[in-house]
Amino acid sequence: MSYAVLENKLKSLPQTALEEVSSYVDYVFFKFALSEKRQLPSSRKKGFGCLKDIPCKMSPDFDEPLEEFAEYM
Repeated sequence: MSYAVLENKLKSLPQTALEEVSSYVDYVFFKFALSEKRQLPSSRKKGFGCLKDIPCKMSPDFDEPLEEFAEYM
């Protein structure tokens, strides 16, 4: 598939779909980068911070208390 065809398809998508496509592209990029790293022999053990480059999104209210536990607080 050429870049022009792909670009035309992307231009026709709504903004919410573009965000989903962007997240998927990040996932694919990470997946292929990880597979290239696996080919190298590594004698180091994974430690603190080894997952820092994994693309993920958290909601802004992640640390807020849950409504279900309001009576216990």
